[in-house]
Amino acid sequence: MRFHSPQPPYEYDKRPLYKQLHLSWTRPPSNCLVIKKYHDPAVLKKFKMMCIWLITVRGLDVYVEEKDFEELQTIKAGELPRSSSYDNFKSISTKNLDIEFIGLIEKIKVWKIGKDKLNNKIDFIACLGGDGTLLYASSLFQRSVPPIIAFSLGSLGFLTPFDFKEFPTVLNKVLKGTLGFTLRNRLESTLWSRGAEGESEEDDDHIIIPESVQVLNEVVIHRGIYSGVCMIDIYCDEFFVTTVIGDGVIVATPTGSTAYAAATGASIVAPSVPCYIIAPICPHSLSFRPIMVPLNCSLKCKLNKDARGDAQISFDGRHMQDFTKNHIVDISASEYPLPCIDKEGSMQDWFNGLQNTLLWNGRSSAQKPLEKKK
Repeated sequence: MRFHSPQPPYEYDKRPLYKQLHLSWTRPPSNCLVIKKYHDPAVLKKFKMMCIWLITVRGLDVYVEEKDFEELQTIKAGELPRSSSYDNFKSISTKNLDIEFIGLIEKIKVWKIGKDKLNNKIDFIACLGGDGTLLYASSLFQRSVPPIIAFSLGSLGFLTPFDFKEFPTVLNKVLKGTLGFTLRNRLESTLWSRGAEGESEEDDDHIIIPESVQVLNEVVIHRGIYSGVCMIDIYCDEFFVTTVIGDGVIVATPTGSTAYAAATGASIVAPSVPCYIIAPICPHSLSFRPIMVPLNCSLKCKLNKDARGDAQISFDGRHMQDFTKNHIVDISASEYPLPCIDKEGSMQDWFNGLQNTLLWNGRSSAQKPLEKKK
């Protein structure tokens, strides 16, 4: 991973990715960013409780987004613990809240996205929500990402292994550096435009770079609002691979293999496997199956010169825009992966998610054993 000055207070060991990685603090963490699921009143109370605990019990500087700070201002008297000795969830329950609210709002710091550059100041992120909230947290950091601990308060929760009721115990372990983590690979996606239609495709002088995006799940090129099939050329390390004819194509990470790519029939891939997944969307071919290629390759996608219409492109479901014959998207492995704190271990959490959340290989009852003949 690349870090920029000032040096973050965390470091990663150098063991291979298929081994369990452990986080160690070079100095005691002091700054936490708390991100919550947007427009969910049920999460707001838990959001307040965590902010209160981090400030009063652990004495941390807590940052929240501007939109979440406005919701926090609805805190009423009686939602601040009386003593800093509260160390578990039960002591911050509604039965033991103090009758006075003392300056909590003034202690919370507001992060204005796009204005305040706190990327190197945040020590770790507490994420309250579902998989979409984790994706959103990833999008906020287009360079190095602080360690993320994700609490399941959403609809699915495949990427959020922790139960909120355990948050004091879990956060204490995070602050002590006793938990492991998984480095989830991200993709760096750059959309190029070649200028006016009709100019030579070999003329690189007209190429501009309007946007570069870090992607945790997938880059999707699809027909969108257009009625015809897409014709998308795919290149790997500048070698022409194939033309996708169908509704589109997905280039996914192993993390994204359980998202949109799974709906196309692509393989489910463990997060530590270094690869891309190339999965066609409704291909007009009986033999086009999803494939995996090594992460050290670079991919390029563009519309075929004989394509009858345009397409659309999105990055983790965001930044939706038209994808025309003048556009090229370059996709490569990002040097800024997403460090996610593990509950039991990288592979254990992954298999638990497959079995308990996605109900992989589940059935209503086990097969009855054969009765022995007497």
